[in-house]
Amino acid sequence: MQRRKIVIAALSLLLVGLALPTANVNKAHAFTTGVYSVQIGNVLTGSNLPSGLGGGPIVASGSTITVTTTIQASSFSSPAYQRNVTIGYTADWMTAYQNASILTLTTNQIGSEIISVTVPTVSAISPSHTWSVKIWDGPATGLVGTCSGGDVGNERATGCVVIRSGSLTIVTGDQYSAAQARNTAKTTLDNVGSLANSAANAQLDQANAEIALGDSSWSSGDFAGAKTHYQNAQTDTNNALATAYNLNGGSENASIVSIIESGTGILLFGIGGLLAGFGGLMYLRRKPKA
Repeated sequence: MQRRKIVIAALSLLLVGLALPTANVNKAHAFTTGVYSVQIGNVLTGSNLPSGLGGGPIVASGSTITVTTTIQASSFSSPAYQRNVTIGYTADWMTAYQNASILTLTTNQIGSEIISVTVPTVSAISPSHTWSVKIWDGPATGLVGTCSGGDVGNERATGCVVIRSGSLTIVTGDQYSAAQARNTAKTTLDNVGSLANSAANAQLDQANAEIALGDSSWSSGDFAGAKTHYQNAQTDTNNALATAYNLNGGSENASIVSIIESGTGILLFGIGGLLAGFGGLMYLRRKPKA
């Protein structure tokens, strides 16, 4: 009988011992929801950039871009634990990731970090520079060290995963300014289309001619001259809209106001003081005819 009790007790202890690792060591799981937002600031994209730039993104030589990354911790909560997340950015001109400070997140918590990165100086268009954003889950302080691939981890394990990657083109400062001017002017021209007033359409024709002159200057390497022509095109477009507004009424003016209220129109009428501003246009719209 005594021997039987000893055997039963030994088996009980063995079962308890086998159960302990299961209770205290968590299985691998995602440390985020897998939904991320990465926004690159101080870059230019658009469908009307000069030749050789595609649709962008482009960035000015020697400038600073901002990388804003937002993530959400996973819903895993059994047991709840603190995720110590590091966010890093690297590009092909860098030798290592540039990291933000460690972000501590609990279950379902949303966090965001901003990393500022200086772009190298170039003297000509330098295309197709690759970049990536990576996140790590590891210790509260110090280096993450060896980590398992993918978005996995628990309070004891570490995880790492590349969440975004892409490419950008670096251009000189005068190339960037010219590209910005062309993208704005050509986008506005495309948005305007044609107007009912012949005088206004003549000004639109002049704007298109300035775009062509700017493209010629760009192709010859005169980027300052290209910028001037593109800005002239923007001015001509503004003048065409003002002419059409002042000489026409009814549905034509409603169409022009619609252009002004669009993002491009507000930009054109709001920047540079070319017209009295949207408030002035609203006054003209309501002013009784003599």
